[in-house]
Amino acid sequence: MNLFRRKVHSLSASSASEEETSLRLLSEQTRLASALLTAGLNPRSAAEHADLVVDALATSRPGSPEAFLAELWSFTMTTGAPPAAVLEVCSEAFTAAAENARQARVHLSGPQAATRLVMGLPLLAIAGGMLAGYNPLGFLLGSSLGWAVIVVATGLMFLSHRWSARMVNAAQQWNWARGMAAEALAISLVAGQPVHQARAWAGKIAKDYSRSPEDASRELAQCDRFVEISAQTGVALVGLMRGQAQMQRHAAREEAQVRVERLSVQLMIPLGVCVLPAFIAVGVLPLVASVISSTALNS
Repeated sequence: MNLFRRKVHSLSASSASEEETSLRLLSEQTRLASALLTAGLNPRSAAEHADLVVDALATSRPGSPEAFLAELWSFTMTTGAPPAAVLEVCSEAFTAAAENARQARVHLSGPQAATRLVMGLPLLAIAGGMLAGYNPLGFLLGSSLGWAVIVVATGLMFLSHRWSARMVNAAQQWNWARGMAAEALAISLVAGQPVHQARAWAGKIAKDYSRSPEDASRELAQCDRFVEISAQTGVALVGLMRGQAQMQRHAAREEAQVRVERLSVQLMIPLGVCVLPAFIAVGVLPLVASVISSTALNS
C-alpha cells in the first residue's frame, strides 16, 4: 500500500517530485550554512547546525543533488575556496533548479487533469444511460458481443493510459544540473586554481551530472566560448561563468515550458485514437442496443 501511494504521489502533477523536494531542502540547508559561516562558525559546526550531514552526502546516489553538494564540499575543504560563498552559490543554483521543476509540474497539471477527466467518460456514459432508464450493463454483461466490447474498450483505455503516461514522462524530463558546470568553473577560479584546472573540473561536473553526453558537450562548449572571450577581452571570467549559469537555468525553464505546451496538443492523439472509440464502444453502443431492445419489446 505504501509503495502504491508513493507511485501515485510521484505521478501526480500537483505533488512535488522527490528530486524537487530534495533540491528545496538542500537550498534551505546551504543558505543557512552559508549564513552561519559568514557569522563566524567553522565549516563543521555550520554544517551540523544546518542539518547537513556531510558523511551521508558523500554516500548519496551518483548524479543526485546531494552527491553534487558533497563534491563541492570536498572541493572547498581541500582547495581553500571560501565555503560561505560556495554554499551561497549552491543555494541559488538549487533554488533555481527546484523552481524550474515546480513550474514544469504546475504547467503539467492542466493537461494531466484533462486526460484523467476524458479517461472517465466511458464510465460516465454508462452511469448516464442507467439514470436515463436504459440498461447498458445488461447488454455489456449479458451477451458475448457485450463482453467483446468490454475487452476492446479496456484494451483501448489501457493503451491510452500507457501512451499518455509516456508522453507526460517525456515532458517531465529535465536536467536539474543545468548550468552547474559553469558554476563549478567559477567556484574553482575563486579558489585560485588556474583556468585549465577549473575547466577540467567543470568537465567532470558536466559529465557526472548532465542528463546526457550531448547536454554535457553543449554546456562545456558554452563554457569554452566564454573562456575564449575572457582571454581576448580581459573581462573577468568568474562573472561571465556566473552569468552563463543563470542563462542556462533560464533556458532550461523555457525549454520545459515549450515541452509542456507541446504536450497539451500531443495528448489529444491518444484521446482521439483510443478513448473516443472506447467511449463509443462502452457508452454509445450499449445505449443504442438498449433502445432497440426496448422498442422491439414495446412493439
